[in-house]
Order: sequence, then structure tokens, then C-alpha cells
Amino acid sequence: MSLSYTQRALREKLKEIVNKYSDSSLLLSGGLDSSILACLMKPKLSIVTSLGTDSADLEHARKIARKYSENHVECVVDFDDIVKVVPHIVKTFKTFDPLEIRNSAVIYFGIKTSKDQGFRSIVTGDGADELFAGYNYMHRHFSNLRKLQLILEDLWTIMRFSSRKIGETLGVVVNTPYLEKPLYDLATSIEINEKVGEYENKKWGKFILRKTFVEELGSTVWRNKMALEQGSGFEKISVKFHDLIDDEEFETESERVLVDKVKVKNKEHLYYYRVYESFFGSPARESCDTNRCSFCSSCLSYPKYCYTCGAFPPS
Repeated sequence: MSLSYTQRALREKLKEIVNKYSDSSLLLSGGLDSSILACLMKPKLSIVTSLGTDSADLEHARKIARKYSENHVECVVDFDDIVKVVPHIVKTFKTFDPLEIRNSAVIYFGIKTSKDQGFRSIVTGDGADELFAGYNYMHRHFSNLRKLQLILEDLWTIMRFSSRKIGETLGVVVNTPYLEKPLYDLATSIEINEKVGEYENKKWGKFILRKTFVEELGSTVWRNKMALEQGSGFEKISVKFHDLIDDEEFETESERVLVDKVKVKNKEHLYYYRVYESFFGSPARESCDTNRCSFCSSCLSYPKYCYTCGAFPPS
């Protein structure tokens, strides 16, 4: 298959970047972004994190690792393991947002496993979804590419990744090839109609990445996007909190925190807020130079999303 000039440039720049990380491990979910890195990097160690032994990521990462990784570790955890790291996540990110906590826990276990295996640095696929229109919520804008481009440009100004801060807390350097300047500059210059395309009567984001690496990765490039918490199975922990907090306790505590202008959505949310409160107290007591979130009263650093409680939109 002949590649276009832009496809060749993408491949060459990514390859040049990952060649610097021959001594690093790789977080490998088996999705498009990390699988591309695996085929270019041929990592000495790849790591996948899973809640239990039947997550989608386990299966897909195993397939890619067999082909490209020297060694592969499956970090399988249970609910109790996750609960133990929740205080670390809450304190590190000053949040009780369930989505942030679940996703960050996936990354925490992967980076911790890398450290335990003797690696001082790790590579992640952070940034590809933001740069190449990979998120599922963007599908609704595939028929209006001009609007999608504006959404991406806004995202580029505020995107942030928990892997870097988690790496700092664990003493592991986190490398993000998709976000390094040569690749980032190229990605942001690529026309939006190259990032969205059609295959088998379906429109796909990250289309140029998929077409560039289809020869090496085959059907993997057409794997449907799964959020980190979904692919790893971590989204399942929500129901487990029903066993930790009974209905009467939830009702009483929900009313208590509402006095501090905090609205909790469910028992998982309440559990995380209790941990948050133990470290930081009520968000309403913070002095604020910006607007406050209508759901938790925290100061908003971004008007469209509350990084403290996860409200979207926060008003």
C-alpha cells in the first residue's frame, strides 16, 4: 500500500520519537494509539491493567504484545486494590470526579507495575484522541467538520493528562510521543477531512492514523474506541460502592454535604467526596477569583467542565 506524503511524515516522525525510548516500558491497552507505539517501539516490556480477568483490553493487548513486545505483564486488580489507591488519586488531583479517579487508577497501576519491574520510564499513547478526533462524543460532529475542527482547537488549549502527575508521584518518567513537538505540530496542521473518513459504511475518527498503520496492525486499527475505564473494566466498580454504603447512610450523608453546597450523584461519588473532604474540606470554603461550580462550589479553572466533581456542564 502506498502512503501519502502526510502519512509517511506521520510514520517517520513517530518512529524517530519512539526510537529515543528503547529502554522504556509501554502502557498497552490494545487500542489504536498504544498499538501503533508498540509496533514502532518493539518494547522490552508492555503492561495492561484490568479489573478482573475478562476485560476487553486484556484480550486486545495480549494480541499486540505477542507480535511486538519482548515481555508483557497483565496487571489484574480487584475492587479492594482500587479502593486502596483512591486516597492517593484524590489527593494528587484534588478531585472527587468518578471518571477522573477510575481512569487515573488504571494508569496508576500500570505505572506502578512498570516501576516494580525495574523501569524508570514509560511510554503512553496520551494525546492521539485529542489531536486526531478520536473520542466517541465527537462522532456527532462528523457531518460538520468545520465545527469539529473548532472543538479540537479548543481541546488543544486545555487538554491535560493524569499519567504525567502520577509518574511524578511514583518517580517514573512518563513519555508521550504523540504530544512531542515535531509530531504535535504536524498533527495540528493536518486537515480535518484527513482525520475523519469512511470505512465499511461507517465514519471513523483518527482516520489518517488508521490508514497509515493498517498494514502492520490489521483489524486492530478498526477497533471501536473504548474509554479507558471501559476497556479496563474499571467502570464496573460503581456498583461495588452499594455494598460499602447503605441507602439510609447515603440519604443522610447526601443531605449533610448539601449544606456545604455539594451535590453527590450516587454512592461512589459520595465515597470519593468523603476522601476529598478529609484532605481538603469543603470546596465552598476556598477563596475564589473565578466562577464556582453549581454542583460542588469549587473554583472553575475551565468553564465547561468541573475538574473537582466532574460536573459537565458545571452550571
